Amino acid sequence: MTSTKYKKVVVVFKRTKYELDLETYGSIQAYKEVARQNPEVFERTFESHQRQLQSREFLKSQVFPKADFVFRENFDPEDGNKYDLIIAHGGDNHFTYVAHLAGNTHLIGCNSDPDSSVGALLGFTAEELKTAVANNFKHTRLEAWSLLDTEIQYPNGTKLKTVPAICELSVRNNSPDLTSRFWISYQDKKEEQKCSGLLVYTGAGSTGWITSCFPKKFPSFSKHEPFFHVYSREIRVKSRETEFSLADFRALDQVEVISEMNGGLAVDSLTERHYPFPPYAKATIRLSPEKLFVIVPLKRGESMQDLPYEIEQKRINGTVIVQIKGRMESGPLDRITQTILDEMVGADRKHLILDFSELRYISSLGIRMILDVKMNLQKRNKEMALVGVTSSILQVFHLLGLSNAFQFYNDREEALKSFEEPSKS
Repeated sequence: MTSTKYKKVVVVFKRTKYELDLETYGSIQAYKEVARQNPEVFERTFESHQRQLQSREFLKSQVFPKADFVFRENFDPEDGNKYDLIIAHGGDNHFTYVAHLAGNTHLIGCNSDPDSSVGALLGFTAEELKTAVANNFKHTRLEAWSLLDTEIQYPNGTKLKTVPAICELSVRNNSPDLTSRFWISYQDKKEEQKCSGLLVYTGAGSTGWITSCFPKKFPSFSKHEPFFHVYSREIRVKSRETEFSLADFRALDQVEVISEMNGGLAVDSLTERHYPFPPYAKATIRLSPEKLFVIVPLKRGESMQDLPYEIEQKRINGTVIVQIKGRMESGPLDRITQTILDEMVGADRKHLILDFSELRYISSLGIRMILDVKMNLQKRNKEMALVGVTSSILQVFHLLGLSNAFQFYNDREEALKSFEEPSKS
């Protein structure tokens, strides 16, 4: 991206969980009483709140002293086009909320708390944004992200066009205890499906929690690709011989879904973007002719010298130790998978230790990759352990509900001893 100066900038904040909870409970005393049974959660929430306040002040004083600053609830949908640049300061959910109001204005995602937020859609921290602004955005690029347009036709003939989806559409039964039922059509194929919900997602959605769905045959893909993916979660069949051609596929053309349930269609997991999807309603989904223009760091993870991570390997008898340094967030993460699996070839290599002691950040996609490695090794009766995992990275495992899927140890020595125990033999 050539050197650029933006004259009219707005930073859109989100309120912290602590601020929202304090508003709900009315006073700090009442809040602490509610959290009395779980004081560590309260402390973690308050610490995140303090970090986010510091990040806000940093943006105001050192990055955009002449910008406008507003909370999202006070950001008028008509205001987007009044600015040259919009900064969404928060997490992924906040980014998608602000992106719906951006129009053609350039957008930046700034992670308000990198210590506790995954931020797969966010290109910058406040400190990184300061450097980018000082360099007039020379070392950034402007991406045009694909969007999804959806039109719902109701049984009475009424048609409703939803807001464009940046990440995903979720189609499911309004009652989480009931099966989601619908007919789905793509090109010359049509089939009835029963599952726990249908996900239709762009490249932006492919980097988020969609990666935790299993099994999946498609990896994540670029946010600007001219296609989208469709995935039926936990599809249900009467017999194992049943095959579905439209349960996990790439769509180059429009997809139609006809409801057989009292359901709903949610855009980007936002409660403000939820639409009724009753029986016989039909949703037509296609790529939008519009784009979302997002500024991201230049060449992060595009070539080996620009990879945000480093890998070091060593071997102690039958144990392979792989240390990953830096940030596992983007770029060709499959290279890490291939490196690890190549190192584990051979019957004499029975154990794997992944050392995270110098890993500063991992995204949900990175954790999904680690889970894939573990499952691959399990099929070959080989074991894996994680060591040196910091509290901030462990929090990402907790957020994804995968903290119990791995064995964590303080250091390499402790992991090696665990492999030597009789129960491990």
